[in-house]
Amino acid sequence: MAAPSFMTRGNRPVPSMKNALNTLMTSRIACTLLLAASFATQAHAQDGAFAPLLRHLADRLVTADQVALSKWDSGQSVYDPAREAKVIANASAQAPAYGLAAADVSDVFTDQIEANKEVQYALLNDWRRAGAAPTAQRQSLPDVIRPKLDGLQKSILQALRDVAPARGQADCPVQVANDIGRVVHEKSLDTLHQIALDRATARLCSTR
Repeated sequence: MAAPSFMTRGNRPVPSMKNALNTLMTSRIACTLLLAASFATQAHAQDGAFAPLLRHLADRLVTADQVALSKWDSGQSVYDPAREAKVIANASAQAPAYGLAAADVSDVFTDQIEANKEVQYALLNDWRRAGAAPTAQRQSLPDVIRPKLDGLQKSILQALRDVAPARGQADCPVQVANDIGRVVHEKSLDTLHQIALDRATARLCSTR
């Protein structure tokens, strides 16, 4: 006969130790999730004006890792002026729809592309020195990475519009630097990607 899942005390069932531990564990997990959600909400509530934009820029920079892997495997050059010109022209053409100047959007995306290339060059040289690239799963450049970049482009343009008033403030560079620090910590970016994010914001402030 199978052992009962509970003992009895008088006429009342008493949960077994296993059931009690399961209940306790479930409660702890629920509390942890609630605390994590609370901390995340608080962190976003303390955001500076540039944090939403910088999250999108950071997400775009992180794609450089997969782009570098793709170029390692294919032997393609990081430098691709035709592709860069196409991306910049496309973003600039969409600028008026977001109330932005085409020349300004061109500057921001040029800086973003340069920062992305810095990550790629650094990673590729690290792998050359090591004699091999990581064995991480590859993502398709045309099917996965570029569609993701296209989606991020829209998010960046939207965020640029939202942050427009802050870009002309005298303390804009300080705000950007502080928000970069927050985003780097939030996304656990390494030094290479932090430097790249700094580079990507070179012309973000009109006071620079």
